[in-house]
Amino acid sequence: MNKICIDQPYAFFVDESGITKDRFTVVGGVCVAKEGAKVAYNSIQKYRDKFGMHAELKWSKVSNHKQIEYEALVDLFFALNNNNRIQFHAIVFDNHTWNHKEFNGGDRDVGLSKLYYQLVYHQFVKRCYSRGNLSVCLDRRNSSTSLHDFRRMINAQAKKDFGIHHDPLSVLVAQDSKKDDLLQLNDVILGAVCAARNGRHLLAGGKSSKREIANKVLTSSGLTDFSVNSMPKVNRFTIWNFQSAHKKSRAD
Repeated sequence: MNKICIDQPYAFFVDESGITKDRFTVVGGVCVAKEGAKVAYNSIQKYRDKFGMHAELKWSKVSNHKQIEYEALVDLFFALNNNNRIQFHAIVFDNHTWNHKEFNGGDRDVGLSKLYYQLVYHQFVKRCYSRGNLSVCLDRRNSSTSLHDFRRMINAQAKKDFGIHHDPLSVLVAQDSKKDDLLQLNDVILGAVCAARNGRHLLAGGKSSKREIANKVLTSSGLTDFSVNSMPKVNRFTIWNFQSAHKKSRAD
């Protein structure tokens, strides 16, 4: 349990998927209020005990042998989601449109950090800043953007936009997902969303378990297609297909 994060009224647990060979990269996270986090952690522990799933829960570990167990984890997530104990927000970007050389100093990580910024600011801070201090827990990653700078930029933008004088994002940490159940739960849901957004749930070949679980997440989300943005009134499970001005030119 990440006590540093859940001591704040609202916490956001964030990671990325599809950053190597996939066309679409997805950065996404689970958002929980303090009381919802306690329910989620307890529920995941009961799930672990029931199914004997005491190792790290991870999308890459989904297999035909463990399909039933991971389907049960997806069911648990949507039970929490449907009861508004936990929310999921994701931003999707088409890697074919990045122009890293012109806009990101040739550094792909800078582009990825921009996606993190957009997601955290627009889908978490803007939604929750008026409800108390916020915390963000990132799955540990190597990045040229420091946590200090990231938090400073988020808080400066919030102060400017909302006319506030305090830092709404009070905690920003990076942690090994092996040590946190909410990061692990997010990894599975995020991996399924990325697979569905890239169309892997439609392809023959590969693990049938991953295809079926990706489709299960899609159908359970209340959305018909992850290529379409969720409606503004939707709060519990949102997809934002980000359109950047930093696109490749036709000459690229």
